[in-house]
Amino acid sequence: MTYDLHRPACLYQGLLERLSQFPASCQGLDSSCFVVSDGSADDVRDELTPHLHPGDGLLVTALTPDVASWTGLRPEARRWIHTHIS
Repeated sequence: MTYDLHRPACLYQGLLERLSQFPASCQGLDSSCFVVSDGSADDVRDELTPHLHPGDGLLVTALTPDVASWTGLRPEARRWIHTHIS
């Protein structure tokens, strides 16, 4: 998922706590996070939306080996992808 948050990070404690409750999660880039979920993209969006503020943006998509490509990710994000997606 990618997100565009418009308030100081300290105001998103609920969002960070919710992200940590997924079976697996990893910060991909500064404004992206990878999660493992049994739910759909809509389900993930609906779980996270209450933790956002008006004007924030959130995009949730599936990351699959046949449609994913990347460069410049943090080492832990590359390891996470290889563990959970490949």
